[in-house]
Amino acid sequence: MIFDMRTIVIMLVVSSVLMAITLLVGTRMGRAAGFVKWNAGLGLFALGWVLVAARGVLPDLVTIALADAILVAGLSVELAGIIEFGGRTAPRLLLLAPGPLMLALLIPLVHDYPAVTLLMGVVLAAIFGAMALAAARLGADAGPARWMLAVANFAGAIMILARSVDIWLKPAMYPNVFAANNLHAAAFVVLFANTIVIPVAYLLMHRERAAGELYRLATFDALTGLFNRRMFLILAERELARARRTGSPYAVLMMDLDLFKRVNDEYGHQAGDRVLAEFAAIAKRSVRTEDLLGRYGGEEFCAVLPGITMPKATAIAERIRGAVSQRPLGDLPRAITISIGVVACSGKAGVLLDTAIGRADAALYRAKHDGRDRVVGLDLAPEDAATAVP
Repeated sequence: MIFDMRTIVIMLVVSSVLMAITLLVGTRMGRAAGFVKWNAGLGLFALGWVLVAARGVLPDLVTIALADAILVAGLSVELAGIIEFGGRTAPRLLLLAPGPLMLALLIPLVHDYPAVTLLMGVVLAAIFGAMALAAARLGADAGPARWMLAVANFAGAIMILARSVDIWLKPAMYPNVFAANNLHAAAFVVLFANTIVIPVAYLLMHRERAAGELYRLATFDALTGLFNRRMFLILAERELARARRTGSPYAVLMMDLDLFKRVNDEYGHQAGDRVLAEFAAIAKRSVRTEDLLGRYGGEEFCAVLPGITMPKATAIAERIRGAVSQRPLGDLPRAITISIGVVACSGKAGVLLDTAIGRADAALYRAKHDGRDRVVGLDLAPEDAATAVP
């Protein structure tokens, strides 16, 4: 079966334009990383194929040299889009140099179709290969679609290179770009498929990244990287439910940076943010891997320590307090201290999370009242049993 090559070229134009429109709609007007370059690349690709389709109607200088140079420029811009999507800055030369350089190389060869095809094949295969490598190097936040992108570009590189070599070795079988030949047609069909697969892969990667970002926003505090209050309470409730089922002990820590308002007032909120972020890093290093740690609000933090009794919980709290007081946080000229309230519970008591946090909060305020920069532990009050799970 032999495909009509001019029809395939027209399909390449139509698919490039349609997918550019799809990207424009699907990524909400250019807010996604690499979108502008990706869409511009598709636009250049469509323009290049329009000129190729006009071969025999317009001068060869336009439909061969200029058309192929625009195709190279379009793919180079798409490569820049993948690089940008990966969080890196694409070299300016990648955006400006390939098209003009290719035009300068093609003008002297415009009437030597095998030479033009071989040069284009090598260059396009190199760009497709670079796109495949760049796609494979994208982070896990791009999702499985990055492999779809890599495979599509790798297939494009192989087919374009195979077609070019075949034309160079058998020029009589390829009098022009519209010559009927199975390998010729197969290469163009792969290019047509890529104009659909590559933008779809980009949309899928964008959706995966957006979903991951939404998950991070819903789960973690942006400043400290700890669980935000909502997620901390959800996970803490699960941990206490497990403790109630197994009867295992646990402890709750409430931590508050002393006189933190003065930090913001004297040194500014940026300094305060640095202090909070540095404290969060200290707290993460000081607790165990199985412990839950979250930002409870403002300069207040909370931790649930499973399988632990009051002496060990107090030791962890003292480790946090000592690490904070060792050196000034946030490059401030004076030291910051922290007060910590601790309550230890038995899962058998069936204490509710709100009750345990409330008791740890009472211990925290006892530490504040007693002079700050200290750890205070409190036992459960008798009335706490009345609020326990029966």
